[in-house]
Amino acid sequence: MCCLAFGWSTASRVFWMEHSKHHMFVKIGFAVLSHNEPGQLLRLIRGLNAMFGDPPIVCHHDFGKCFLDEAFFPTNVRFVHPHMATRWGHINVPLAALKAFRLLKGYAKPDWFVLLSGSDYPVRSADAIIGDLSNSNYDAYLDNREILYHAIPPGQTAQDYGFGRPSWISLAYDRYFSVPLFWWPRLSKTLLLSGAFPLQKKYVFLRNPSILRWLQSDRPSRIYAGDFWFQANHRAIDRLLTDPAVPRVLAYYERRRNVDESLFHTVLCSQPDLRICKDNKRYEDWSRDGKHPKWLEISDVPKILASGAHFARKFRPDGNVQEFIDQTVLGIKGNVWTGGSLARIPTSRGEARY
Repeated sequence: MCCLAFGWSTASRVFWMEHSKHHMFVKIGFAVLSHNEPGQLLRLIRGLNAMFGDPPIVCHHDFGKCFLDEAFFPTNVRFVHPHMATRWGHINVPLAALKAFRLLKGYAKPDWFVLLSGSDYPVRSADAIIGDLSNSNYDAYLDNREILYHAIPPGQTAQDYGFGRPSWISLAYDRYFSVPLFWWPRLSKTLLLSGAFPLQKKYVFLRNPSILRWLQSDRPSRIYAGDFWFQANHRAIDRLLTDPAVPRVLAYYERRRNVDESLFHTVLCSQPDLRICKDNKRYEDWSRDGKHPKWLEISDVPKILASGAHFARKFRPDGNVQEFIDQTVLGIKGNVWTGGSLARIPTSRGEARY
C-alpha cells in the first residue's frame, strides 16, 4: 500500500494567485467513482491536475472489480479504504460517493465538491469553471424534478431523451413509489438479438398513491430524481453527511431500485434553504434512448461546447476524444494516452456501468 501525503503544491498556490485577480477564490475538490480502466482514471486525474494545479482529489475505486496500483497516481489523490462493492443501480454507488465526500471534507475542506466518474472529462477551461462557481448564487448544480403520479412535474419541460422524458418519469415512479405485486415472463427482442436468454421479468405494480401512502409510512413526503452526477458547495454536502433525517431516507431507499438517480436529489431538494440549479453542468447524449448515454465522439465536441457544460460523459477508454479536447479546448499538453506510466497500468474489460 502506498502512503500518500497531501499539501497544497506550488502549482496550486500559483494557480490561486493568478485566478484570484479575476474571481473570488474557491477551493474545488473532486470525488471520483471508478471500478475499471485505471488508465482512463489516471488520464482524468492528470487532466484535472494540469487545469487546477493539483487540487484535492478523492477516488473511490472498487478494487474488487479491477486491480489498481495507487503508486502510479499523483500524491494529491487519496483513495477510499475500505472500498465498497458497487454495481449499477445499487445503493452502494451513492454510499461510495458519501464516503468520498466525507474523506474529501475531512482532509481538504473544499468550498465546492465535484462528483465525477472515471469516464468523465472536463470540457471547459478551469478559469471558466472557477468563474461560474465563485460567482454562483446556488448551493448545488443537480439535475432534478419531483416525481409525481401520472403527471409531468410543474415547470418541467419534457425532453425527447434523458431524464426529462415522460417515460422516464413514469419509470421513476415505479422505482421510488410503486410496490411490485407479481411478475410474468415476457419475450425480449433485445435479449433475443444479443444471444441471451430471451425472456425477462415483466412486473405488475401497485401504483395508487392513496394506498401507497398508507403502506409506506416511512417514505419521504416528496421524491425527486434525475442524473446522478452533480456538484455542490460545502453547505449542501454537509446536509448529505450530517443531516439527522438522512439515515431514515437511506433506510427507505435500501428497498428501492436505481437509488443513485434519486437519493441525493430527495435529500437536497427537500431542504428549503438550499438553492439548487437544475442544470448540473454535465453533457450527456441520451439520443439512443438506452440505459446509458452514448459514447461521445470528436463530432460531438461542438455540441458539447455549445451546451456550456463543465464536464461531459461518457468517453471511451482509448482517450482519442479526450486528447482532441486537451489540444483544442483545454490547452493541455503531454497528457497522452499511450506511453509512459499510463501504458503500464492494467485495465479491465467491459463497459463502464456508471
